[in-house]
Amino acid sequence: MADNPTPEQQTDYLVRKLEQTIRDNRTVKGMSFRTWQAIAREEIYNAMRANEKRQRQHDQTVNRLVLVAASSLVTIGFWGAMVAVNSAYGGVAAVITLVAGAALFFVTADWGIKRFVSGYAREKRAERLAHIEDLDKRIKRMERDMEKKAKWLKEKMEEIEV
Repeated sequence: MADNPTPEQQTDYLVRKLEQTIRDNRTVKGMSFRTWQAIAREEIYNAMRANEKRQRQHDQTVNRLVLVAASSLVTIGFWGAMVAVNSAYGGVAAVITLVAGAALFFVTADWGIKRFVSGYAREKRAERLAHIEDLDKRIKRMERDMEKKAKWLKEKMEEIEV
């Protein structure tokens, strides 16, 4: 769940997406409530499904880490006991202990790298959302300016006709 956008960011994104969908599907009469409701339901469902998928992947990674760590520790403990009991198997025990320790190290390193990458992805996602918000503000400002200009031109045309 570390790579999720914040609930506020996700909510703002969904609202902007719905607003854009409504604007794109605008007709002379406007969009019906049932159509808007279906679109909103679909967007919310998709967001929740994506969140559950990320949570499931995170849980799976943690479970794998715990399993490998436990297996490695059991192996290390077993072969450590073997070395203590019989020094004749010291070389074999050392190799097996080295392999188990390496497995634990690589799984832990992989987990740490994934956490780092997900943090980077989260920052980039927040940056993209900020750019989207900025673009939305500029588009709305341009719409207001165009409406003012259209109104001004309409008034000028009326003055010319009179």
